[in-house]
Amino acid sequence: MITTKIKAINRVMMLTKKKVLVLDDWGPYDNGFEEIVLSKGSEDEVSTWLGIVLQKRNVVKITDVITIDELGRILFQEKQTINTPASLSALPKDFYHRVQLLRDELKGKNDLQALELLRKLDQVVNEIVSIRIRKIMQLAFLNISDESLIDRMTNEEFLVYKTIKSVIERGIGDIIGS
Repeated sequence: MITTKIKAINRVMMLTKKKVLVLDDWGPYDNGFEEIVLSKGSEDEVSTWLGIVLQKRNVVKITDVITIDELGRILFQEKQTINTPASLSALPKDFYHRVQLLRDELKGKNDLQALELLRKLDQVVNEIVSIRIRKIMQLAFLNISDESLIDRMTNEEFLVYKTIKSVIERGIGDIIGS
């Protein structure tokens, strides 16, 4: 069930708008809702899926991507407060989707430097996920529902939080008979 919900989140992310720098004139394109025309040298917003396709064709460059350096800063912040569940760093709601875009970009380069960056990316992201999931599990166990904490979670993390919280509540209810 959680896998299906994660897939749904990913599909929604593909429909959200991404900022792009237009490298070449393109369009008009009618997506059924609007007609899109991109002019070289301008900045615009397009659906993520379209941005990915156009970036592969060197028509646009997606600008709101995450970098390895930013990931390092996030990891540093999370490590500083590793034992404090109520100290999640604020992340964009599409954080993991941005990570996946960076990962896909590095995979497509096929050179040694990109391979090394991909290895580093995986290592840093795995550490970030490990720390954040631990904090989220603690928040769910302690039954903390502070809106400011929830706002700092990504969509995927919020799904994990709600699922764990629900399992704990149902488990305790089954044990004590309520």
